Amino acid sequence: MKYLLTSFFLITTAIIGFCQELTVVADLQGSTLETSGLIYLDGRLITHNDSGGDPILYELDSVTGHVSRTVVIDNASNTDWEDICYDDTYIYIADFGNNAGARTDLKVYRLLISDYLTTPNDTVSVDTINFSYLDQIDFTPSLYTTNFDAEAIISYQDTLLIFTKNWGNNWTNVYALPKNPGTYQVTLIDSVNAQGLVSGASYNDVTNTVALCGYTFTDPFIVEISSFTSTDFSSAIVNRHELSVPAGKSIQVEGITWFQNDQCYLTAELNFNGGTPTLYRVEMSTLSNSPLELNEVLIYPNPNRGAFYIQSQLALAGGEISVIDMTGKNVYHKLLEENTINTKINLNSVVPGIYIINVQVGNNSYNDSMIID
Repeated sequence: MKYLLTSFFLITTAIIGFCQELTVVADLQGSTLETSGLIYLDGRLITHNDSGGDPILYELDSVTGHVSRTVVIDNASNTDWEDICYDDTYIYIADFGNNAGARTDLKVYRLLISDYLTTPNDTVSVDTINFSYLDQIDFTPSLYTTNFDAEAIISYQDTLLIFTKNWGNNWTNVYALPKNPGTYQVTLIDSVNAQGLVSGASYNDVTNTVALCGYTFTDPFIVEISSFTSTDFSSAIVNRHELSVPAGKSIQVEGITWFQNDQCYLTAELNFNGGTPTLYRVEMSTLSNSPLELNEVLIYPNPNRGAFYIQSQLALAGGEISVIDMTGKNVYHKLLEENTINTKINLNSVVPGIYIINVQVGNNSYNDSMIID
């Protein structure tokens, strides 16, 4: 996703949580500044750029981050490539970025792995899988508010699974797409509360674990889904890991891939505040869960018109709530009453826009974005 609202990172208020720092492998170079998807195939680390980029796959050196090979797809365009995955036979490139929720040309390109590995001139051709969301009936452009944007895809058995990037509520919805070329309407099969913007996915078929990467407007995160049956992710074990990056590096993590049973590579594109595009590595077993687990805090409705509730499964006695606008100004602050589990807030006087909600209890912090329209 290109240059996401620079004003997000004008926020100066500290949002404190328990984060673990990603390991930097290398800075990324000019041709991959907008890296958006990532796979590890046949010992090769493969990425691509997102909206407006060329229809090219780039192989990255896993030590230096330099591009070691480029493969051109001669019968495809890059409207907004957002993720990539593969199975035993094909690579799948997802052209379904949809920040305004208005696209009617969503598609996944299908590329033979054998063609990719053996092409004599680094040029290949693809088939196309076209689709739309069955439950989307409104295509009026609405930038950064839609729940029909998507930046994550995995291959799971005989199906492609799409994980949406929900600007409206920070969950991710799951849709199943056939792997054969054609035109389809995909149906919602599940939802998971990611508490952030999901921007990449990878499936480990050895451990039966899905890793989703993404970011809030302060830090990246990984949502790890394991011990699931079929595609019932919401009933599985779901662990959310808050991450941090060294100063000057990009937090806008867009691609993730397993390369060992317990390790992942991640790529982050040119940050909305200028953070350096970076290739990261993480050992999953070293990660700790976020202090406030999934579903412990709920902000609803979102979007809203200035009146909303903050609800927790835990009593938040002694905590506080802050609402921060995109200039970093604190527009609302409330000390939580004893045994508070549901608080109504009225912000009818603030201008419409995107705000950050911070719930602080002791050393634990929860933050989320909210839209007032």
